[in-house]
Amino acid sequence: MNTAIITATGQQVEIVAVNGGWTTVQTMDADTREMKVRNGALSQHATLSGMTAELVAKKAEQARVVRTYNADGTGPVAAAKAAKAAIAKATARAKMDIAERKNGKVDPLYLPQYTTYTTAMADGSKKRSIDKGDSVAVALRALTLDGVYAKASAATGLSQVGLRDRFAHLNPGMQRMNLGNMIRKALKETANA
Repeated sequence: MNTAIITATGQQVEIVAVNGGWTTVQTMDADTREMKVRNGALSQHATLSGMTAELVAKKAEQARVVRTYNADGTGPVAAAKAAKAAIAKATARAKMDIAERKNGKVDPLYLPQYTTYTTAMADGSKKRSIDKGDSVAVALRALTLDGVYAKASAATGLSQVGLRDRFAHLNPGMQRMNLGNMIRKALKETANA
């Protein structure tokens, strides 16, 4: 019979099985019950394989140390971190000239197709933007986002609630653009009908 003592409580238990860093034990009193404890929480026993719990715990600790760092600070994790740092240094992104950046700007190739404008909003503020310059774009320029939803709802026959649910995840500019495109499509379909 393989017995051990739970170090924290001093209770004597019987070893049932050892699995990695955990040992399944059974109490030896009248209400026999099984429980799992860490190998390091047991003392004065031999496991089913003949290895002491202290040896199992020591072996697990050694395996953890080998996976991370060796005594001299090298090892798989240290090597992986060094390789990652070398890649980060080697692939530093070059800064682009401001004139070449396209983030937030229309590509110069397409600029002749667009019209820039400044318009006064209902609240008195001024808005600068760019659009196609067609009749739909001109009609939507001074409208608030709510107004654009109302106009799109009237043109497409869809409810404003349905349209808002459809485009709520987009920023206001993208919402205006998508609604404008829906209005253009609806006008084109009515013209062709």
